[in-house]
Amino acid sequence: MSAFITNGFRLISRLDRDIGVLIDNCLGFLYSIDLGHGMRKEISQIESALYDMVYLGRTPAGCEFKENLFRTRILPLMKGLAPQGYYFGINLENNGLLGYWQKPDCEAGFGAPESLAAANDEQTVPNGSPPAG
Repeated sequence: MSAFITNGFRLISRLDRDIGVLIDNCLGFLYSIDLGHGMRKEISQIESALYDMVYLGRTPAGCEFKENLFRTRILPLMKGLAPQGYYFGINLENNGLLGYWQKPDCEAGFGAPESLAAANDEQTVPNGSPPAG
């Protein structure tokens, strides 16, 4: 599972577009790697939920639905795939990038990786762009 880091899939999305693009980028990444049956089933259920909410469109309710879907269902999947020594979240050096990043050395003055993940969870993630390769 950790091979995707060395294959250039560290950056998943930029945070400068709408939440729908961010969701598409994350789902596209998940489809690009070999996943177990349980994760593929969860992705299928996420896509069904997105299809079912299409009538909400770009309304505030639609945006709220997508943001909630990202935080409660997609983000845990993405974090669960982080190889040892990496975290999924916002890049510490460029807060406009979302992806898998090497955990900072706690002795270098950064907080523990667990606190970084918690901080990333609290930030609103508005947008995305195609994965970097």
